[in-house]
Amino acid sequence: MMGYQYLVNIAIKNLRLKTGLSQEKFSEKCGISSDNYRNLEHNRHMPKAVTIDKICAAFNITPIDLLQYAYPDNDRAELVTKRLIGLDDKQIDLLMDFIALLKRS
Repeated sequence: MMGYQYLVNIAIKNLRLKTGLSQEKFSEKCGISSDNYRNLEHNRHMPKAVTIDKICAAFNITPIDLLQYAYPDNDRAELVTKRLIGLDDKQIDLLMDFIALLKRS
């Protein structure tokens, strides 16, 4: 099982990779030292709340958004989830019936 520290640090690394920034450019954009960033990426320590806040502010995301980067293959799941927001109960029931039909075929 992955620990919380690992999930946070891998999320930070995946965010950096997705943005195409080097470790140096990423740490510069976030206002943290490159040594501190390297330690995070190598899972040597847990980032402080202020560090997470700086990273989130630099990319205009929330800490919850940041954690989504721990699971980079969930892009499609995230898209589906966003489209489900705002559906009423009747629409969700209809969608569940449709999913059940798809699974049978």
